[in-house]
Formats: sequence, C-alpha cells, structure tokens
Amino acid sequence: MKKILYLILFIPSICLAQTKNDLLYLIDKFPVDKGGNVDFCIMDSINDVSQETIHTKAIQAIGHFFKDTPSPAVPLFVEKDNAIVYRGRFGRYERAKKTFSTVLHTYIYRFTLKIKYNDNKYKIDIYDISESENNITTDLSDLLNKDYYIKANLSSNSIKTKYNSIYFIYNYLTNKIYSINQYMKATEKKSGKEIKQPR
Repeated sequence: MKKILYLILFIPSICLAQTKNDLLYLIDKFPVDKGGNVDFCIMDSINDVSQETIHTKAIQAIGHFFKDTPSPAVPLFVEKDNAIVYRGRFGRYERAKKTFSTVLHTYIYRFTLKIKYNDNKYKIDIYDISESENNITTDLSDLLNKDYYIKANLSSNSIKTKYNSIYFIYNYLTNKIYSINQYMKATEKKSGKEIKQPR
C-alpha cells in the first residue's frame, strides 16, 4: 500500500518535469541570436526578376497574408530604403477552468515584418515579437528565457500556459514566413513561363 501511495505522489512530478522539458525543447527551436533577439529570417532569390517586380510581389504578399491594421487611419505598411515594413498582430484565446467557473484569457501578439529587396533577391525578417495580456506586455526574448523556467518552481498550469503561447507564436510566424516566401517565389520564371500565383 505504501508503494502505491508513493507512486501516486510521484506521478505528478514526473508529468511536470516532462512538461517543463517539452517547454525547454520548444524554446530551443526558436531562431535566437547571441544577443537573445528572436529573428525569423529567410533570404532567397528569384531568377531574372527585376527589383520593381520583387517590390510589387512584396506588397501583394503583405496584402494577401495580412489584411488588418490597428485602425483605418494607419497604413498597412511603410516603405523605406528598398524595404517594406509591416507591423502586425494576431491573437489567441485560452479558457482556464476555475472551481466554479471558466475564465477566458486573451493574448495579443505583435511583431514587425520587413521585406528587403534588390534585383533577383530579397530578405524576409520577422522580429520585435511580444505578447500582451491584461495591459502587461512581455517581449518574446523574455518568454524564451530558459534559465527562468529551470530555476522557477512553476505550477503545471503555468508551464502549460507558457508552452501554449510559445508554441502558438512559433507555428504562426513559421507558417507566415514560409507562406510569404512561397508567394514571392511563385513569380519565378521557368522555361519562359511564369508560374501562376497560389490561391
């Protein structure tokens, strides 16, 4: 009987350790530079395409994948030094069960997207990523601080919430940067024929 009780008490700590390990593993997947900054980046080229064409495709890509702005008075993007800069946001909702009720948490994520272009080549960057909840904003670099999770004695619910946020950010931004790159590459000509744009 004592062995069974010991096993029951030990199981939650195993689950928590596994959850924390999953979180640390996920953090390792992020593109972080030596300064701790997160930068999703793709550099690519398109054969026989002018700077003007790449510029047009970059504008089309932002219009296709990001249709929202903070307000009608704010432009969708700005242009500067052969680059188009878009400041975007996306959201996530999470229900937390309480004793007699369910609480809905709203998380807003902000980021900057830059497409820099030249003849035959371009660079896509997504950076300045942050999370906001209840008027508290946290930079993604702080969310990805492994030392904090290793040292802090967080509850399984807290770790799960952090994991969900980081996982959501990773999937959303990875999907966006690769989708934009595919859209840009769709202008590349092969055998004298231009590839049709994806829908």
